[in-house]
Amino acid sequence: MAAASVSGATVAPAVKRLVHFQSLNCPGNLMKIKALLLDIDGTMVFKGHAIPGAAEAIEAARMAGLQLRFLTNITGQLPSTIAEDLQRHGINVRAEEIHTASTSCARYLKSLGDVSCFFLMPESVNSMFEGIARDHVSPDVVVIGDIGESFDYACLNQAFGYLHKGARLVVPHKNLFWFDPRGVRLDCGAFILGLEAASGKQALVTGKPSPVFFTSVMDSLGVKPSQTMIIGDDLLTDIAAAQHLEVAHALVLTGKGASYTESDVPRPERLWPSIAELSRFLAQSGHNTD
Repeated sequence: MAAASVSGATVAPAVKRLVHFQSLNCPGNLMKIKALLLDIDGTMVFKGHAIPGAAEAIEAARMAGLQLRFLTNITGQLPSTIAEDLQRHGINVRAEEIHTASTSCARYLKSLGDVSCFFLMPESVNSMFEGIARDHVSPDVVVIGDIGESFDYACLNQAFGYLHKGARLVVPHKNLFWFDPRGVRLDCGAFILGLEAASGKQALVTGKPSPVFFTSVMDSLGVKPSQTMIIGDDLLTDIAAAQHLEVAHALVLTGKGASYTESDVPRPERLWPSIAELSRFLAQSGHNTD
C-alpha cells in the first residue's frame, strides 16, 4: 500500500482518511478549552527545522485567547535556550511558557529536603540543580538524564552500584529514542530500563508521561482537565498521559507520530497531519482566531 505525504509526515492512505474524519468530528464541548499543553520536539520542530504551519498555529491559538504551555522531555537545555531556538524558527514562545522534564526533576529533588544525589545529567542544566548535595560515595538518589555519547559501562555500573546499596532512582523521563539531524538516536530510557532490570528498582519519572507533570502545569494555569487539550507526537508520553487524565488530545503525524499505524495503542482521540491543523480546528470548534 503506497504512502502519502501530508504536511511533511508520511501517512498511509487509511490513516489519512482517519485523520480527515477525526479532525472534523471532535467529540465534546471544545468551546470549554482554555489551555493547550503542547509538545515541542516532533510537534513544533523536527531535526532542526520548524514544522510547516507551527508558527501560524501558535499565533492562532494566542488570538483565540488560549493559555499556552510547552511541555517537553528535552533534558539538556534550559527553557531560555529552547525558547531562543523556537524564536529563531519564527515560533513565538517565551521561556516562562516552557516546562521541561529537568525543571520538574529539580523541583522534585528540592522538595525532598536534605538528600544527596549522584547525577548523570547534561552539564548544560547544572544550574537547575544548584543547592542539591552531590555525593559520589553513598548517595540517597541516583538521577539520570540524557548524556548522549557520555553513557558508558563505567558510569552505568557506578549508578547500578549505588542502586544496589539502596539509593532511589529518579529520572526526568524514560524516552527510548529521539531524532536529531543525523537521524534516530538512543535516549536515556534505554539505559534506565537496563538499570531497573538489574537493580529491581522502578524509576520515579518527573516528566512526561507523569500525571503530576501535567497536573502541576494545569494547576498553575487555574484550569481543569476538562478545559485543557494536549497535543504531541508521542503515543507513550503525550497521548498516554492525556488519556490517563481524561484530557482532550491530538496526535500529530510528524516526528515520532509519522510512524503511527491504526493498530498502535493507545489509540488517540484525534489524528492530525501536523500542528498546522490546530488553526482549522480552533475555527471549527468556535474559537475566534481573527
